[in-house]
Amino acid sequence: MEETIRQTILYLRDVLKLSFYQIQERTGISRKRASFIYRGSSQQRRKKRPFLLDPYRALIVEWFREYPTLKAQQVYGWLRARGIKISYPAVVTYTRQFRKKIKKLYHPLTFLGGEEAQVDWFVIHHPKLGRLYCFVFILSYSRYLFAHLFSRSSFEFFIEGHLMAFSTIGGTTHGIRYDNLSSVVLRRRPELHFNPRFLEFSRHYNIEIRLCNPGAGNEKGRVERAIRSLRETFFNTMESYSSLKALNQALHEWVDHKNHTPHRATEKKPAELLQEEKLRPLPEKPYNNVLIHPPVKTTKTAMMIFDTNSYSVPDYLVGKSLSIHSTPDRVLIYDGPKQVASHPRCFERGRQILNPLHRSYTKLSPKAKIERIYEVIKNLHPVISEFLVKNQLCGEDSKKTAYEIFKLMKSYSRAMLVSMAGECLKKKSPRLRTFLSYLHMEPSEVETVSPQKGELLNISYQPRGLEAYDE
Repeated sequence: MEETIRQTILYLRDVLKLSFYQIQERTGISRKRASFIYRGSSQQRRKKRPFLLDPYRALIVEWFREYPTLKAQQVYGWLRARGIKISYPAVVTYTRQFRKKIKKLYHPLTFLGGEEAQVDWFVIHHPKLGRLYCFVFILSYSRYLFAHLFSRSSFEFFIEGHLMAFSTIGGTTHGIRYDNLSSVVLRRRPELHFNPRFLEFSRHYNIEIRLCNPGAGNEKGRVERAIRSLRETFFNTMESYSSLKALNQALHEWVDHKNHTPHRATEKKPAELLQEEKLRPLPEKPYNNVLIHPPVKTTKTAMMIFDTNSYSVPDYLVGKSLSIHSTPDRVLIYDGPKQVASHPRCFERGRQILNPLHRSYTKLSPKAKIERIYEVIKNLHPVISEFLVKNQLCGEDSKKTAYEIFKLMKSYSRAMLVSMAGECLKKKSPRLRTFLSYLHMEPSEVETVSPQKGELLNISYQPRGLEAYDE
């Protein structure tokens, strides 16, 4: 084999005149080794350089025989005390072969019913939905599992995960174990500082915060194993779900099946052991999961920027400092104690969320006003946009239809109007009359039908006597 390689390299070098880089690409043999083989040095081995501590090897071996748990620092000190000039890194490298790693012993952890739960996040990358964050909550005694996917991992979503888990299990545990999550711990050194907002949440539910020691993942092994199981099983098939709602529904079904399957450690179903958990009852008043952000000024176009998206406020508030109160599904905007705007929270980036009622069109001409309202209503939602396009194809004035929808926004929510437009599309009747019929209304103006020749309507009628009908 060696001779075949050598002859190949000689042929490529002497006959084809290839460089050693080209020989490397063609044969897969590194250029340095090819060069050694070409020059007849393939059998030559570099002599191992003697190490500075080789003369003291017997002494060092004797030390480790007598004290098997010696540290490199101790060996370094003993050598220096004997006048041997050597660096500490060299001692670390040389004694690595003698130092024995002490195997860590992990004792199984046992928990009482209702004593503790374990919580953690992990990140997945969906091919269509992008980065998603999975909140995982597991009861340490029964192994009852809860998991939910969010588009963000900020504080309000962390709290929302807890609230959903508490609602699912019907209570709370005495304590919950976490690692160094920023939503729980701001810093651990030099002093431990908890997140004050999370302390408020834990006081509300009377929950003890229990932290894992740094590098001690075994202390929350139950949630770590649940995460590994989720990664290796459920999330291998997540590509088949194109929306977050569908993905969460499938995840909940998977978790429910797991909760009704005997656990490998207890050999009992977590759903059955859940009955043995001595959970604390939930308080009558739920926690108000709203994150209040410091006031900032609106833009010159009366928009508030939050999470890279722009949310509209009424025109008269332009340039004023307003405060955003965010929840997992809403963006609320306050002027002091007064709420001035409310929008559904958008999880895309760089989007503009505009409420048409926030804009004043009094300074525009009637035609420009209709055009502006049409553009705003069309961009309200893709379903509304499709409805208006097909409304025009039906022969109706889509701009007039948009204006009628605009007037309805004073009485009906955006979600209601989008739902009505969707129903019209399903019925294949994208007409204004059909739209209003779902709201039990009629068009405000009924178009009169008249012939092209108006004189046809001028019908003269002369009454006839009743005797004419006797004939």
